[in-house]
Amino acid sequence: MDTEFANTKQRVKRELADFLGVDMEDIEDETEFSTDLHMDATAITDFMEILDKGGYDISQLDFTEIDTFLELVEALTAHE
Repeated sequence: MDTEFANTKQRVKRELADFLGVDMEDIEDETEFSTDLHMDATAITDFMEILDKGGYDISQLDFTEIDTFLELVEALTAHE
């Protein structure tokens, strides 16, 4: 795993944990946004705004194809 990917993964995990009020340890690669974290469309949109303000390019993200935490990190790093 390259350093940039690992750094992005940790940063996004920290942002998500802070947003949801959970421990970072509760978020694993295969953690699903809807079933495991109980995020609805509004919560996902709000979190995407946080990532956007954090400097991530979310313009190419298609959340209909992103189910897990790892899929989100991969999508964010795919076009850096």
